[in-house]
Amino acid sequence: MPSRRGTRRPAGLDRSVGMKPTAVLTGASRGIGAAVLESLVEDGHHCLVIGRTEPETIGAAVDFMAAELSDRATVAALPAEVMSYLERRGGPAAVLVNNAGGGYPCPADVLDPETAAAEVTLNLLAPMMLVRAVLPGMIAAGAGTIVNVASTAERPGVPYLHAYSASKSGLVAYTQSLAAEVAPKGIRANCVCPGAVATEMATTGRAELARLHGLAPGGYEAEMARRTGLDRLLDPREVAAAVRWLCSAGSGAVNGQTINVCGTLSMR
Repeated sequence: MPSRRGTRRPAGLDRSVGMKPTAVLTGASRGIGAAVLESLVEDGHHCLVIGRTEPETIGAAVDFMAAELSDRATVAALPAEVMSYLERRGGPAAVLVNNAGGGYPCPADVLDPETAAAEVTLNLLAPMMLVRAVLPGMIAAGAGTIVNVASTAERPGVPYLHAYSASKSGLVAYTQSLAAEVAPKGIRANCVCPGAVATEMATTGRAELARLHGLAPGGYEAEMARRTGLDRLLDPREVAAAVRWLCSAGSGAVNGQTINVCGTLSMR
């Protein structure tokens, strides 16, 4: 059975001409997602945030739907719930940002099927189902923007990040396939691939990678900072700036593309 979810302060029917465009965003309680949420609100969107934890940025322009996005049954139920929310809003989503994601490093010979399935559900299946939720309205409107947040880990082959890398690589391929399908309908779909970002979740993962590589505590993180060419980790707001641009009219000619935000960590 799907886990229990609820929408905080659901919006009523609002069909006014001046209604704010709706943006759907996953994983906005901290890090990159919190920075993306801030920018979307600044740009005049009414945001539905979906995820495990309610974001700190809560106000009249933000609704929250609690959902465990690594749970397959929960994710399977999302399209109907999001479509119901959009119907109550009285219009389609103008923007979808699939930001929620994650994984935990481990050796390939101890990766269990439950962990792998949860990471694939979170990083790939959930974005697919949310696209399913918003796409009918976007097609009817003849416009819409989808941004999927992947990772530079999908390309070079990062030891110990097996399910994470595979699912993020799948997200990039899915985005390209989606863009080819929906471009004639006036809809854009692009990927942003962050590199070494200074977030709490990423720092925890890099600490475990240091241990698995036999490095001193902080050694893996220091190496990632060096490889950015900036001698530092990236600020989440730098990634959010790329997402913000892809959600704007200024990127209207960009579709089916993958944009790295990682310094020189990856140049492919």
